[in-house]
Amino acid sequence: MSDSRGIVSIVTWAVLLVTHNSVQAQPPFRLETVPFTDPQRMFEQMFGEDSAEDRAALRKISISADDEADYGARILESGLVAWKKEGIEIVSKGRAVEYLQSLVETLQPHMTQSDRYPQIRVLLAKSPRVDARSCPGGTLIIFQGLLDAARNEAALVGILSHELSHLDRGHQLLPLKRIKLMERKFKNGFQPDEFFQNGPWMIKLMARPFRPEDEKDADTDGVAWAFAAGYDPREMAKLFQHLAEEQKEPKQQADLGPNFFRTHPAYRERQQLILKQVTRLRKKHPQQELFIGEENLRERQSRKQAES
Repeated sequence: MSDSRGIVSIVTWAVLLVTHNSVQAQPPFRLETVPFTDPQRMFEQMFGEDSAEDRAALRKISISADDEADYGARILESGLVAWKKEGIEIVSKGRAVEYLQSLVETLQPHMTQSDRYPQIRVLLAKSPRVDARSCPGGTLIIFQGLLDAARNEAALVGILSHELSHLDRGHQLLPLKRIKLMERKFKNGFQPDEFFQNGPWMIKLMARPFRPEDEKDADTDGVAWAFAAGYDPREMAKLFQHLAEEQKEPKQQADLGPNFFRTHPAYRERQQLILKQVTRLRKKHPQQELFIGEENLRERQSRKQAES
């Protein structure tokens, strides 16, 4: 195994461990907050910030499709093992999977990197959890609970667009990009002791694997792509409102705790941002008819499938 592959293996294991633990501890779409009096200062003191030079370097780093596929396969395998232990069945066939696959195929052309992901694989998790995941390399895992909570095809399309945006923007590839920066610290070969002495760098690879700013970007794409495909993104806003009420999310932003430690913005915050974006889109395209599709979701037959 090369030095680079050794670093990749260790970091992949670490990212999977942190991601798995956070999944077990959080409600759908939102990480539990941590009560620190000054979280920003504490985080920076412990882990440090990326320098302007590092941020510029990260933007220039590219990850090959092969490296992404390998990384994604490891993450997916870890997830499948964890879900199996939870008793969650993962299926790749059936009417619901075909339905989801049809919706993904409708949205895929809106991706700027659609050529990088010629085939998006869809898996269905038989769990009441309201959740959806995108995995590097081009795999979406949709939980049954999301299909039950969405209420219509338009809301579901918004969430699927959100997950596709994570792939399109390469949000999950940040750890791999950081690895390439770290490799510069090991020009003379990989030494485990030296590696673990670089604590802040190691922690940066794992800390906040899903950032609120990434989620806002994905929501923005989700609205734009759903609208462009002829769906009403306001239904996604209604879904977030429903989840906020169901989970008794505090109405005041201050009562939610430090935003720095949340992986996703609050449901109500996301709802309002979506509605504002839809208002702007409607002003530009006032005559566009928007599809909702309650029966489509109920029958597991997409608009595309019904028209073919």
